Amino acid sequence: SRSSQTAWATYTKEAVLARTAPPPPPPPIAEFTAFGINHNPDDPKSILAPLREFGVTQLYTDAADSIKELKKINASLLVNFLDLLDILIKCRASPIRIKKLEDIELLFCNFHHLINKFRPHQALETLIQMIKIQKDQKLKLVEQTNSKVETARSGIFTTINSLPSSLCTTVKEEMVTEDGRENVKDTSCDVVFEEKMRIIESLIDAELDT
Repeated sequence: SRSSQTAWATYTKEAVLARTAPPPPPPPIAEFTAFGINHNPDDPKSILAPLREFGVTQLYTDAADSIKELKKINASLLVNFLDLLDILIKCRASPIRIKKLEDIELLFCNFHHLINKFRPHQALETLIQMIKIQKDQKLKLVEQTNSKVETARSGIFTTINSLPSSLCTTVKEEMVTEDGRENVKDTSCDVVFEEKMRIIESLIDAELDT
């Protein structure tokens, strides 16, 4: 329809990056049909249940290797499709054509069901990859933050060391110990640092005000 064509036209790569693309339409119905089998997305068992519960012939056992069975079904699909082409070329009205179409449909049902058995594993692997990406992004952010902190710290100490020493004064502080004796402590280094930090803060404030 024209409305669907308009939706596809507006769903471009640029629109996705700019987050202006239209949202996907909601599913029209709760249930859907795939290869003639009704499925209910609200009930996962209806998708992952054995095919025999849907009245469909299952071409493999529940304990079979899914990967090997997929390869076997894929090969059978190719062979049956070539047979169908041969029938259509030689005798289109042959009743064997209907039987061959039914065989291909049955193979597709089994193929589709085997693929669905991998959906939980696919979802888990996707979640693991998402967590790894988020972890790498956070670690990179932490490294960048630490780098900025070290740069700022180096700049502060460089600025402090470049300030004239005449701004600093030596202050002696008397402290009384627990036994009552007086202890004189030279706090010139602390006073120098605090004085220079105060000057730096005043310079930053003045720069921000301008």
